[in-house]
Amino acid sequence: MSETSIESWDGLLTNYLKAGSVKDEQIPYICIGVKVNEKEMELELEQGGEKTFFSLNVTNKLFLKENGISAPKLVIGKKIFFRKVKATNPQTKKEVDSLRISKIK
Repeated sequence: MSETSIESWDGLLTNYLKAGSVKDEQIPYICIGVKVNEKEMELELEQGGEKTFFSLNVTNKLFLKENGISAPKLVIGKKIFFRKVKATNPQTKKEVDSLRISKIK
């Protein structure tokens, strides 16, 4: 991943994976990088030549841990599959489309 600085837009303009982006739950995204700071974890993904980023919530982090990923760096190179779910937005208290990791290979 690119270093973020005041000298470049690299790392500041990123394409985040959204529920509407996942058209088929059987198509894998390949993890090509991991960014971890404090309690946050973000995956850099590639699918069909397009790079996207995905910020993991607690549910998705636990899924990885419970499915054999003993350290964040070990998800690199894995195929990740997503499914669409409804989740409550903590700020608005309304249901919104969200993504959950459904399997990892």
